[in-house]
Parts: sequence; structure tokens; C-alpha cells
Amino acid sequence: MDLPSPSFSIFLPSVYDGNKLECRIYLPTALKNIESTSWPNRGAIIAHPYATLGGCYDDPIVSFIGGELLQAGCIVGTFNFRGAGHSEGRTSWTAKPELGDYVSFYGFMLQYLHSLKLALAPKDQLEPRRDTNEEQSSSDIRLILGGYSYGSLIASHVPTLDTMLDLFQSAPTTTSTNKTTPTYEIMSTAKRITALSLEQLQVTHSLTDAPDLRAFTTSIAYLLVSPLLPPITQFLTVFSTLSLKVKTETPGGPHIPCPRPADQQSTHHTLALFGDQDTFTSAGKLQRWSDEMVQMPRSQFQFRMIDGAGHFWRENGVEMRARHALKEWLCQI
Repeated sequence: MDLPSPSFSIFLPSVYDGNKLECRIYLPTALKNIESTSWPNRGAIIAHPYATLGGCYDDPIVSFIGGELLQAGCIVGTFNFRGAGHSEGRTSWTAKPELGDYVSFYGFMLQYLHSLKLALAPKDQLEPRRDTNEEQSSSDIRLILGGYSYGSLIASHVPTLDTMLDLFQSAPTTTSTNKTTPTYEIMSTAKRITALSLEQLQVTHSLTDAPDLRAFTTSIAYLLVSPLLPPITQFLTVFSTLSLKVKTETPGGPHIPCPRPADQQSTHHTLALFGDQDTFTSAGKLQRWSDEMVQMPRSQFQFRMIDGAGHFWRENGVEMRARHALKEWLCQI
């Protein structure tokens, strides 16, 4: 299946500069039938290709990847980076604004999944656990950080989970000029969408103003579809290392260092899905990179090279093979 009509369409401010971002949320059938199934509280974000080249959340690859995740029981979220669709702003050459865009939606999904966990989990499963060991297979909340092409590049550079929890748990409400901060607006929107979700599911529950994001164990995984490797990454973004800039009253704002992608993708469950006919990054380079990632100590990195598939997944039969590879990986994590 591909992505259907979204359950919710919203706008969120970017933590980078407050620009409004067009976002969609899709609820899985498993969540809509909670009386007969135990929903595993899983979510996934799929970011789109480079906006300047026509990328947006309506991309067909985003749709079929998102559709498989939705069918697997994930709440799926997509969004338009600045410069795409009706999102405000323009595509940058540094990728730092786009990193802020991704982090904004990442923070929303954390808040939303935690609120749903509080509302839907059986009471005997609501005993808080403060251990945030992300490698635990018994995590209360699981979130896949995904992207296709340029979207996978940005997903690879997001801050660590602990940094994200700190950033969105301690969000100030307003500035000294009484303007609502982007992080607080994101939190408020998550609460509103949680309430609307519970209304659709006919669940009665009183929501807390700000759920404790460390009350339950959270794990993340990475899904990188047709990932970009140097030199194409330098051409698209002109950067060597990324840091997250958060909008504040102080010009320039704080810069939050981002970890090396290889460190994150080897220590968390990761699937790189690409074709052997990719024209943006050669099959040989993708194969060497994947082999190096797999061989890192305690690596949880996996890859699937699809025969005959190019960067745009238009060749006959390759989409079905990609769907099968994704289904196999989702059954393992």
C-alpha cells in the first residue's frame, strides 16, 4: 500500500527560525482498533528529497515507504522542508535550517507518542522507567528516523536522543517579549493532536500539559533510502559538519553539536536501502560504506542493495523488492 489521505494536516514552527512547516500524520489501522490489538507504540518519520529538485512529501518513494511503515503499525509522519509545498522559507545551501526543520518534527513525534502512551497503555504498564538505554528491545516507545535521498542525509545528522529529550522537555513557554517559543508551540500542537486522536478512537483521557519525556524508555532506529555519500553531499549542502541552531532572543542562538552519523547508525538499528544502479552515489561506494558500517564494533547496521534499482526506483519490479526488504527489517526491530 501507499500512504492514504492523512489523518491530520498541521503546521509546525521550525526551531531554527520559526518558519511554518507543512506536516502530515497518518494513523495505522492497528491503532484504530485498540480493543482487539496491543498497539506497540511505534512511530516513523520519512523526509523527502531535495526541494530545489522538486522534492516534497508527495514524492512517490516517500509514499510507498511510508505506506509499508503504516501497514506495519507505525504512526507515520511526513513534512515539507522549507522551500517545499506550502512550508515557509527557502532551501538553504548549508542544510542547517533543514536540520532544524527535521528536529522540529522529531520533537513533535516524541511529544505525541509519549502522550498517546499515557492515554492508551493498560494501567499496569504505566509504571515509569527512568532507564533511557536506547538499545533495550523492550522500549516503551520506538521511533524510526527516516528519509529518502536528501531526506536521509538530514535524518543522519539529527542530535542524539538524550539531546532531543532535553531540548523538548525543558521548552520555555514564552520569550521575554511574550512571544510563544517554537518548542512550546510544537508541544502545544502535539497535545492538541493527541486529544483529536483520542476523540477519533473514542478514548476518554485527561491530558497532562507536558508529558515527562523521560518517564518511559524510548528507542530510535534509522531508515536511509537511497542515501547520499560524498562528493554529492558537499555539492548539495556545502558543509563538513552540522550543528543544530535553535531560535532564541539572542542573535545566532545556541549551536548544539550533532554526533557523527556513523556513530549513531552503528549503535542503533539502521537499514540502508539502495539500488545497484544509483546514479547519485555509485554502487561500489555504497557497498564499501555499508561494509565498513557493518564491521564497526557492536554494529546494528544492515543494508539491502536491490538489483536493477536506480535512485528514483522507477525500474520494473524494484519497488516490490524494496518493500519486501523493508518488511523483513521491520519484523526484526
